[in-house]
Amino acid sequence: MHRLASPILWPLPLAFAALLSVMLWVSLPLWQVFNLDPDYYYLLNGLRMVEGLAPTDLSHPGTPVQAIIAAVLRLMHPGEGSAAIVDQVLKDPERHLIVATLAFYPFVALALVSLGAAVLAATGSRTAALVAQSSPFLSAIIAKFGLHAKPEPLIIAAAAALAALGFAAVRTERPGDRMAGLFGLVMGFGIACKLQFAALGLLPLFLLPARQLFVVYPLATIAAFFVFVSPALPSADLFFDLWGRILTHSGAYGTGEAGIVNPTKLPRAILKLFSGKWLFTLVIVVALALLVFYFRLRRRGLLGRDRMARLAAGLVLAQVATVVMIAKQPASHYMIPALMLTGPTLVTVWSLSRPLMGETAFRRLWLAVPMVLAVIAISAAWRQTRELDGWTKDAQGFDMSRFAGCAKIGFDASSSLGYALQRGDMNAQGRYSPKLAAFMPRDEYFWFTNDHTWWNRSLMQWNQPVRLTDILARHGCAVLRGSQPWTLAPELAKEAPGLVPDDRCSTSDEEIFTINVRCDGSKVAR
Repeated sequence: MHRLASPILWPLPLAFAALLSVMLWVSLPLWQVFNLDPDYYYLLNGLRMVEGLAPTDLSHPGTPVQAIIAAVLRLMHPGEGSAAIVDQVLKDPERHLIVATLAFYPFVALALVSLGAAVLAATGSRTAALVAQSSPFLSAIIAKFGLHAKPEPLIIAAAAALAALGFAAVRTERPGDRMAGLFGLVMGFGIACKLQFAALGLLPLFLLPARQLFVVYPLATIAAFFVFVSPALPSADLFFDLWGRILTHSGAYGTGEAGIVNPTKLPRAILKLFSGKWLFTLVIVVALALLVFYFRLRRRGLLGRDRMARLAAGLVLAQVATVVMIAKQPASHYMIPALMLTGPTLVTVWSLSRPLMGETAFRRLWLAVPMVLAVIAISAAWRQTRELDGWTKDAQGFDMSRFAGCAKIGFDASSSLGYALQRGDMNAQGRYSPKLAAFMPRDEYFWFTNDHTWWNRSLMQWNQPVRLTDILARHGCAVLRGSQPWTLAPELAKEAPGLVPDDRCSTSDEEIFTINVRCDGSKVAR
């Protein structure tokens, strides 16, 4: 406990929590196209849990996220019944979602403090502790996704906690059942947040004795996973349906031909993931080189035994396994669990390099490394914050009020509160559409131009199918806004053959098509 109180352990975790808060602020509202997926899915599934119902969005599966959101919603309305909470959340979703989002940041900060404390205990070095805590600053993708109420902030925390256990295990010659159980607890939690976390299960491979590794650890992982997903078990069929398709089809997200992977595409995807994260890849390469030197010198009797080498091997193996696992659907944010191990891997590099260098050279090198990391971190944070601010200003700068009287149709995916709520409600099995229909604007419609997880392409208004011809007859004109215009054209051709939009305008992320009205708001004479 005295190490947790060390002043050196707190600045970076608090700075990262502050960075997340600033980035959240400049990217509001959360219903914008670059935010809503899956924030609003989790909000409305958390609302289901407030009502005592099982969540129906299990794609990650993400159950701990939904449970925390449900707890926050309850705490925001102490003493009120679930029906009253539902009404208040639906009428003011942004405020509730922002508060729920902020509730995740302390988990991240505390996990980073624990990681720093574990490294400080294992190495006695404040520099090493700071290097370990630097991971979330070293890739812009970590903060960009960590600022949302979705699995990523808990994945960041779980990866930090797992690495902390790794450094704790290094200090013990034969870690016992308690240590193996803690590894399993963190692994079960991380996998319940997002299945890709499973690749990090290789981290303790060289640290635990055989019985703990092959009996206690896996049993604890399985037990913890089922505890953390237990609120969602009544909806398990939805989980098995989605992941059954993902695991039996070679394309991303359950698409493509039958088979687990396409072997012709996999190597290129793996190479792309590594090449896109140069610092991450560089640290792995250096760690591997040092491991080779270490084992060669050990065989020749020129170097003493260092359990940090075992941790280094586990960290590198977990990182590489993550890349291989996600290469089938190579989205960069799926790398976050592995990216969070960059700092801890650097600490093992710090330890393994020490006996290979003179003390003066070692000190100079590891004075320079944190300075370089600081420059990278500050640059990444500044660039990402400015990018989010620019996206927000651009999206909000297009004034939809010029189309008063026209129908507003959001297609996949659109920056509007109505679209975010409707799409989130589709992931909540349409439970809240009847309530939303009673008070949301009557000129808003939603065109899902892709087949989504649990519903097919359709033009609807609060879960009720509508026809474009009826919409135009009712309002006289329509404005269609979304970020995937290539999906709209074929659906528009099927819905209204021969109909051609009268005008087209855009933001940086979205295209706007108009019917019987122009982009400046003037009506088209017929």
